[in-house]
Amino acid sequence: MWYKEFLSRYKAGISHEFLFYFNVRDIVDNYRNIERYLYEEFLKQRNFGIIAFYDISRGLTFFDPGMEREFNKITSNELAGQYRLMPSKLFPYIDKALKNTKMAIFIDHVEKIIPSGDVGSLSFEERSALIWISGWSVDSKISSVGSSVFMMADNLADVSKEIFKSSYRVEPIIVELPGEQERKEYIEYLLKEDAVKCDVTMDEFAKLSSGLNKKSIKDIKLKAEAEDVPVSFEFIKEKKHSVLKKEYGDVLEFIYPEIGFEDIGGMEKAKNYLLKNIINPIKKGDLRRVPMGILLCGPSGTGKTLLVNALAKASGFNCVKIDMSRILGQYVGESEKNFKKSLLGAQSQQPVIVFVDEIDTAFRRGDNEENGVSRNIFSEFLQFTSNTNNRGKVIFIAATNRPDLLDAALKRAGRFDKKIPILLPEDNERAEIFKIMMMKYKFETDIEDFVPYAKKAENYTGAEIEAVVRKAYELANEDEKEDTVITSDILFEALQRCRPSTQQVEFMTLLAIKECDDKDLLSDKYKDMLDNEEVIDEGIALGK
Repeated sequence: MWYKEFLSRYKAGISHEFLFYFNVRDIVDNYRNIERYLYEEFLKQRNFGIIAFYDISRGLTFFDPGMEREFNKITSNELAGQYRLMPSKLFPYIDKALKNTKMAIFIDHVEKIIPSGDVGSLSFEERSALIWISGWSVDSKISSVGSSVFMMADNLADVSKEIFKSSYRVEPIIVELPGEQERKEYIEYLLKEDAVKCDVTMDEFAKLSSGLNKKSIKDIKLKAEAEDVPVSFEFIKEKKHSVLKKEYGDVLEFIYPEIGFEDIGGMEKAKNYLLKNIINPIKKGDLRRVPMGILLCGPSGTGKTLLVNALAKASGFNCVKIDMSRILGQYVGESEKNFKKSLLGAQSQQPVIVFVDEIDTAFRRGDNEENGVSRNIFSEFLQFTSNTNNRGKVIFIAATNRPDLLDAALKRAGRFDKKIPILLPEDNERAEIFKIMMMKYKFETDIEDFVPYAKKAENYTGAEIEAVVRKAYELANEDEKEDTVITSDILFEALQRCRPSTQQVEFMTLLAIKECDDKDLLSDKYKDMLDNEEVIDEGIALGK
């Protein structure tokens, strides 16, 4: 896809200078790196007189000796044998060659030459390189000769923003990670000699390797071969986690859930919605039904985070959490760079669930008094969450107990276009939670019917019911006897000692109901309230 995008822009005459970024160190097909691929697919048949390569550590090199001789001829041998000079000394000669013959120059690790940051903070060499590189993009003589400049960077946010200004014509091209079909074809190529045994099918291997590039997939095969073990589900998962954590662990938290929908009590309407509108449509390939994003609203402790974990387990999709404490950095531009990296990391694992907890504090537009970091990150987030190409591939789910504090731009249709209230559990749901908690902790009990305890636990959240069950186990073990049983009396005693502690439950419940945009997601108890906004607003006003 990236090559088609590049070729389209080149043939349209949009630019002769391109910056390839993200997965630029990978194998393009089964054996070629990006420079060789561009040479064989693009440069070779277009008769470029000189093909050269530059990075700040190795200096200037050439595709073959004849091209080096041609370069020296054009530059009057003034540089012969002195190709490891800094940009301020070397780039004027490259400029001369670009204008006098059809030349292609590959500049690798361009972020080390023109790094991001304020222009005033750049060194002389960096400013000099910035002037040459940006100037080449609009030089008509370079264009008329047919020369081209190809730059490579791992992270676009690491490169100076100056070259992307409208006055220049540097075209950024993202080199994405291989898709599922591409991964499958590469896996078949790798395993065609049967040197490694596989306990998974090619299709399963391709699905399990989402988020990995071809080099990492090859590493899995080589490690299985070296350890003399078959490529299994667990083997792929372990190696994949190691690769992703190394690559994105500084900006993303990876979630590997152990609970499914059957492990959480209540929330039937929410679980049913997620099953019918996320899991099933994505697995069938019908993405039209999938919302762009989902906002979970409700009091603290009602199970919003738990529901996201269960969705990840039930769907089998990758799941990551954006934690702003990992994103925010102390240096200028570091936070924005980290955030871009987190979004790319999340997008690389599609289909992926991206979870943002307490989104009301994580993303704010900011005001004029702030340093602009909040505004930049907020703007980037708005742009990413409204990209319809991500529908059904990157599923954003956010949680909040204060949806009233969210910026209206975040809540509009096309971003978080489905608001699901996660409220206090009702009698039958509380009874189910009691039972699930007993099973979760493997507590022994002679209680079969938990309804009486559920009635006594009115206004308790799921988290508070869990605290009651753990308190009951504590009481049952006061005498430190083995094989203790949680009896009816003990559970009632625990209920007496553990009182609901969640603050402003009624206020947060009203906020969630007001935010709800679908009556089918509300229990009968609250449905009529949606039609009476005055009552809701009055209750919210009293709760503030």
